[in-house]
Amino acid sequence: MAGPAQANGRGTGHDPRAAASTHNITGAGNTSPPEDPASGAERILDAAIDLFGQQGFESTSLKQIAVRAEVSAPLVIHHFGSKDGLRTACDARVADLYHAYKSDAVARSASPLPRNYVLEAVQTSRPLVRYLLQAFLTGGEHTDALFDRLVEDTLDYMADAERIGLVTPSANRRHRAVVLLLQGFGALMLHRQMKRLLGASPLEDPPEKLGAYMAAVLELHTQPLMDTDVYDELIAGLLPQESDDDVDPTPDDPTPDDDAGPTRRPPDPRPA
Repeated sequence: MAGPAQANGRGTGHDPRAAASTHNITGAGNTSPPEDPASGAERILDAAIDLFGQQGFESTSLKQIAVRAEVSAPLVIHHFGSKDGLRTACDARVADLYHAYKSDAVARSASPLPRNYVLEAVQTSRPLVRYLLQAFLTGGEHTDALFDRLVEDTLDYMADAERIGLVTPSANRRHRAVVLLLQGFGALMLHRQMKRLLGASPLEDPPEKLGAYMAAVLELHTQPLMDTDVYDELIAGLLPQESDDDVDPTPDDPTPDDDAGPTRRPPDPRPA
């Protein structure tokens, strides 16, 4: 029997990237044979992610999911116990796939990324993005747990990005990960304003039309926005001064390894 634990790709032998290439969430259709006991659970997850993302959690019934997955409604209960259990499994699946996409993008960034790969990644991850948007709009304990998982995953692939020199080390990796997610998904929640002012929405338009948005994001991440001479003064005014007694001996965000190099500030773009 395939339950929620098996739906989560970590530690079960299930490759989320393989699932992404063979199931409905990428629009490729179902490829698992109907007689495979695991295929019913996989189809249910794909259908639920798609419908939850399109209609929201409250507006989507287990019967609708069963019809989309081409299974009986009792089979949904058999695999996941309840609608709440199904959502928990969907959260885990979406987090697994999102982490796989990000990790793969970091690995590919060791060499120049072909433009078609970037556009393909945006296109194939759209059902996941719709699901995440609905989760953030709904809120609650499920969303809190999902966001916490996304933070941990961001720390994981950002550490890989640091090791290959794609990003600079941070004074506080966890805070940086949280802010990156807040900014990225905050833009998603304002996707209609994005389309109105920049010409395209990641939920409605082909990725080829997202050039203006992506160019602005890349500029913000690669070019200094502020005069670096005022960095230390601003940080001193924003963060409380800590005494030795205030320092947590086992912080969540450890000091970077020696081989990661010192924490770097953005280069001063002004001519010498």
